[in-house]
Amino acid sequence: MEAIQFDPENRKLSLIKTPLPPEPKKNEVVIRVAYSGICGTDLHIVEGTYPCRKMPVILGHEFSGVVTSVGCDVTHLRQGDNVAVDPNSGCLTCDACHSGNYHHCSNGGVDKITGIYQDGGWAEFCLVPADQVHKLPKNISLQQAGLTEPLSCIAHGWDRITPIAVGSRILILGAGIIGNLWASILHLQGHRRVTVSEPQEARRNLLEKLVCPPTFCTRTS
Repeated sequence: MEAIQFDPENRKLSLIKTPLPPEPKKNEVVIRVAYSGICGTDLHIVEGTYPCRKMPVILGHEFSGVVTSVGCDVTHLRQGDNVAVDPNSGCLTCDACHSGNYHHCSNGGVDKITGIYQDGGWAEFCLVPADQVHKLPKNISLQQAGLTEPLSCIAHGWDRITPIAVGSRILILGAGIIGNLWASILHLQGHRRVTVSEPQEARRNLLEKLVCPPTFCTRTS
């Protein structure tokens, strides 16, 4: 299969030919990747300002796809299911996992994140622990599901800042994917006094197509 691999020693991205993932172990699945995003974290990894596996690694921690094979103990997924992937790994038995903070898991956590420390979604196929894979509802497309991981970051932020008083003035700095998702969520929740600061015209134009009324986006330089 083809994949985009990052070599941290020389900070080089390469399109490579690599063997298909092995047959999944009892609690693993193999996914044929449909959509895989480029996160700001990926850019920081390539720049050398964010850590990753010291050996060459296939990046990509925001992705969706179709299950092609499942391990013998996997019961919630089957071949052909459309899925989204949670890149975070946890043992699901320690205190950190039980409190919902499995990124702090001493047996998994940050050091086992798919697409940063384990091979990820910048490839045609990816081997993933089954408990990190979630079947999509029928009304969610694979393209939409490619935004599941960044949207989960917005959901976490929403939990931290709510409640927001009706009529509050809200400023969003930047109309990248995270800024656009914030604008969409705020609009969905009924907030209209929102200003987005974004110098790039192409990004402003995209945001104006996402939310209404068009005056939602303030043009700045």
